[in-house]
Amino acid sequence: MSKKTHHLHDKFVKASFSDPDRAISFFERFLPDPLLKEIDIQSLKVSQESYILEDLSEHFSDIVFEVKTLDNEPIDIVLLFEHKSSPDKFVLIQVGHYLFSHYFKCIADKKPLKLIIPFIYYQGKKQWEAPQLKALFPNLSDTLGEYIPSIRHIFIALRSLPEESIENIRNGMMAAAILAQRSAFDPIKLAADFQRIFTIFSEIKDRGNFLEQLFVYIVNVSDISKFELNEAIESIPSKIKDDIMTTYSRIRQEGEQIGRQEGEQIGIQKGEQIGIQKGIFKNQVQIVLNCHENKIPVPLIANITQLSEIEVISILKDNGKISK
Repeated sequence: MSKKTHHLHDKFVKASFSDPDRAISFFERFLPDPLLKEIDIQSLKVSQESYILEDLSEHFSDIVFEVKTLDNEPIDIVLLFEHKSSPDKFVLIQVGHYLFSHYFKCIADKKPLKLIIPFIYYQGKKQWEAPQLKALFPNLSDTLGEYIPSIRHIFIALRSLPEESIENIRNGMMAAAILAQRSAFDPIKLAADFQRIFTIFSEIKDRGNFLEQLFVYIVNVSDISKFELNEAIESIPSKIKDDIMTTYSRIRQEGEQIGRQEGEQIGIQKGEQIGIQKGIFKNQVQIVLNCHENKIPVPLIANITQLSEIEVISILKDNGKISK
């Protein structure tokens, strides 16, 4: 998976979980029951506090939540949300690094230690079982294996979640987001889920800009073809379809304005770069680049993006993907 595609997955997952109510609706359904009986899930909030040393911050960019226990004297615990879109055999090394950086920081700041519960959220298509540190030391005897640290964690592979459980997530926006993330690597499945995803949204009054984020995510990360996308849009309720097309038109108009401004600034010539003069909006550019990285031929990219082949080639040249 390319870094750009991984970034798109990561960005949308963070957007999905950054709203406390959406996050709560997911955790109350999928956290283990014994843990839910110990914590006040409604107290969950996105933490703004840094739990690690400053020189390590660039290595840990996923979401950190705080939640209180249900004791008579509640204490704060930390839920570390680590998102992966492809298997990572060293993920527990990363998690352990985070844990002990936090404890060391607490000691240095003379603050009480806070319990951290790691939560690994795996979105990818490949099979990946819950990681264990002992898997990194396959040839050790049982005696030596006793010295391998044990890092308890919660592991959820998105593709293993029953669709019924996802659809029954209390917050409809989170249910739609999880369905989209679950199907993102499978264009056939995504086309089939498209109606369900946006039917859920049609029943929500206050959607904010999350509908736009969801639509842009689907178009950018999936291999769904233009034909499949058009058929899927036609299958959804008219109310949400109007909203999607309005969102699409607004993004296109903004992109056309950007394209005109850029054209004026750099004095674009006629010919191969005429597409920019017409206003190639930035989401189309990203789609073209993603398709090229996945070795999709230019004619098919043009069909998917509704651009001419000349415009597609111009984008690839401008971004250094093919020689000028």
